Amino acid sequence: MHIKRIKAKNFKTYYDLDLDISVEPDKPIILIGGKNGGGKTTLFEAIYGALYGLHIHSLKQFKELLNAGSLDKGEEIITLELHFTGKVLNEEQQYILTRTYALNTSKQPTESVRLNMNGTVFLYGTATPPRPTNRTGSSGKQNHKGQFAPRIEPIFFV
Repeated sequence: MHIKRIKAKNFKTYYDLDLDISVEPDKPIILIGGKNGGGKTTLFEAIYGALYGLHIHSLKQFKELLNAGSLDKGEEIITLELHFTGKVLNEEQQYILTRTYALNTSKQPTESVRLNMNGTVFLYGTATPPRPTNRTGSSGKQNHKGQFAPRIEPIFFV
């Protein structure tokens, strides 16, 4: 897997981060540096959160992760987006993984996840409406079977 770009909106110290971290084959290393409190750790937390999700269980946790500047503008939504490539069955695949966190009408945190894999979009998460039942009677949760390589399926689906 090669991470190409990270975007973070309203996440901790990042109000609107859009960072291209693609590398050249002859220069495959990226160095991250800065002063204390400059956002180095938050950058890695954003990458981890985009891949595996932020485990936000309460309004308090949501507010702690929300950028303080977003409160003044009434933007109580956290968005993490990761652009990356990876090989599946020896073919290069392009991915855009977006996780959006917001509060529902009961002030409970919800998560929407959007995975774009070479133009095919998959949606899931606590804020995603349930899909209609298919003819076999199973829920839409099983519709991803066989669409992902067995090694990456557990990353996106539990």
